[in-house]
Amino acid sequence: SGLIGFEAGGRRTTSLLTDGDYPPVLRLFPEETSIHATVGREELMAAVRRVSLVADRSTPIHMSFTQGSLALDAGAGEDAQASEQLVAHLEGEDISTAFNPGYLLDGLGAIHQPYVTLDFTHPSKPAVLTGVDSIGGEKDLSFRYLIMPIRFGA
Repeated sequence: SGLIGFEAGGRRTTSLLTDGDYPPVLRLFPEETSIHATVGREELMAAVRRVSLVADRSTPIHMSFTQGSLALDAGAGEDAQASEQLVAHLEGEDISTAFNPGYLLDGLGAIHQPYVTLDFTHPSKPAVLTGVDSIGGEKDLSFRYLIMPIRFGA
């Protein structure tokens, strides 16, 4: 009859089931990634917040990962500018990309482990954020956050 209901703790809720197939979102996640960067989650969140203060809502945060470090930049030209440098563990080639700071903070805020690994295939392809308990530790695959990069000029 198209209804589902739940009852617990003296509360009851019912919902109408929808027809159709759920969008195939799992195919958006890359099967293999060749670049893996691990950073302290709290440190990254704080740096993104600070750097994004100088930018308007549509300004991306540029992230450049190299062996041992992550550089975050926002703003260019005559606009206000900000830069931060963080320690990062990188496996694979150096990579530079850019993200909407709000979306990046949403993903980081949903992860509860002390570190986050960003997995990349290419700077212009989606990245996957996953929580880890330590650098080189096992990824917690119970939550993965897919984030699209923003194209930016060189």
